[in-house]
Amino acid sequence: MLSPTVVEFLGTALLISAVAFGSSPLLIVAALAVAIAFGGRISGGHFNPAVTLFQYMNGKVSQNRALMYVAAQLAAGVAIAFLRSVI
Repeated sequence: MLSPTVVEFLGTALLISAVAFGSSPLLIVAALAVAIAFGGRISGGHFNPAVTLFQYMNGKVSQNRALMYVAAQLAAGVAIAFLRSVI
């Protein structure tokens, strides 16, 4: 079973890939739906630092978990940006 932080990285990478390589609204929604369907139960399906911050501010996510999720989400963004620049 994947850790919640890894799930956040993979789900965010999928979502950002849809934006970076497709940019069709339907593709972006489909990517987010797939990410939530497969990772939502494991990590909560944030896949966005703003969502994680909102959940932290409402007391639904601990500070440590929020920091780990945001770090994973930012790392996914950097990884996809690098991949996009290479391709």
